[in-house]
This record gives sequence, structure tokens and C-alpha cells, in this order.
Amino acid sequence: MIRKGPMLFAGLILAGCGTQQSSEDTLRQHGYSANYVAGYHDGCPSGKRAGGDSFQQGARDDAAYAAGGDYKTGWDYGFLTCRETEAKNERTAAIIGAAVAGGMSSSHGADGIDARDALKGIDTSGLEGVDWNAVQQ
Repeated sequence: MIRKGPMLFAGLILAGCGTQQSSEDTLRQHGYSANYVAGYHDGCPSGKRAGGDSFQQGARDDAAYAAGGDYKTGWDYGFLTCRETEAKNERTAAIIGAAVAGGMSSSHGADGIDARDALKGIDTSGLEGVDWNAVQQ
């Protein structure tokens, strides 16, 4: 017998992924030029790589960047924004991983970071009912 709960959950996740707009579409809708959008599109993965995502490949049209203008502005903004976001994601993942590995017996992970400080400003209310002992198994 197939359990319907996991299948329904997976379907909702996939449906949610299909309805999201790309950052490029959002930028176009807000009136940014094609050159700005192209720069942002190239700068963001470069920033993610610099922020710690080793799977991202950096890209830059060196001629367009050297010419300045919208491509350079978009690339710089995409790089800086995505680098910061990725760095936060990497820190959060490391802290949560350390907390789960440590059994949540303390607020400090193996690296000595206090998870409460690192998670300030992040809504963790959805984690209140999690049985961390069951998660480890």
C-alpha cells in the first residue's frame, strides 16, 4: 500500500518549484535593462561560489564588464548579493549540522559557535516540535 502523505507532500513541493519566477524575470518586470539582467545573471553564481558553494561556476563577460554600464552594475550587485546570501546559508547549515550531530545537548556546536547567536533574526518557530533525537537516527 502506498502512503499518500509523502506523495502529497512531494507533489506540493514540486508544484511550488514550478510557480517561482526567476530572478531575471523579476528584474525585467522592475524595468532593469537586458544588460543589467545579463550582468546579474553572471554575477550571482560567481558570488555564490565566492560565498562557499563549490558547485557554482563563475561567469563574466570581461569585455562588457570593462565597458562599464549596466552589465557591470548588474554583475557587481548580483555578485555581492548572492555571495552574502550563500555565506549566510553556509554558516547556518554548518551550525544546524553541528547541533544535530551534537544531539542538541548544548547550544554550542563542535566548532564552539553558539547556535542561538548565529540564528538570531531567523524564524525557527517551525522547528519547535522537532524531536532531535529521532532526527539523528
